[in-house]
Amino acid sequence: MKFEIITPQGIFLQKEIEEVQIPAKLGYMGILEGHTPFFAMLGMGEMWYKTGDIKTSVFVNSGYFDVLPDSVSVLAEEIIDPKDLDFDEIRRELEEQEKMIEKGVKGEIKVEEFHKALHLQKKYQILLNLEKK
Repeated sequence: MKFEIITPQGIFLQKEIEEVQIPAKLGYMGILEGHTPFFAMLGMGEMWYKTGDIKTSVFVNSGYFDVLPDSVSVLAEEIIDPKDLDFDEIRRELEEQEKMIEKGVKGEIKVEEFHKALHLQKKYQILLNLEKK
């Protein structure tokens, strides 16, 4: 089936694939050729696609995806290829966010800063999981 990932910067990927797993807002969705058409909101998480024995993972965050029986189009606000990451830097950033969360639990920072730290903590944890892929 046809698979494409589009970002605000342009086309990230166009490829023929056999299977894809996408993080929707309400949970992960596995899609094979012939799937019932639908349109859904993209969540934050690992998205992988498979061709033959090759499985490729990327990080996606926010947007939409459109499924047709013979194609899947992902419109992502953010996409990160794990091979472009400095995982040591991500670990440092994760530690910083965890310190901010501790401050938030104690009421030492604004609620907005606390929520941002929680969001970034989740993002960095997902990115670190991609290191093993």
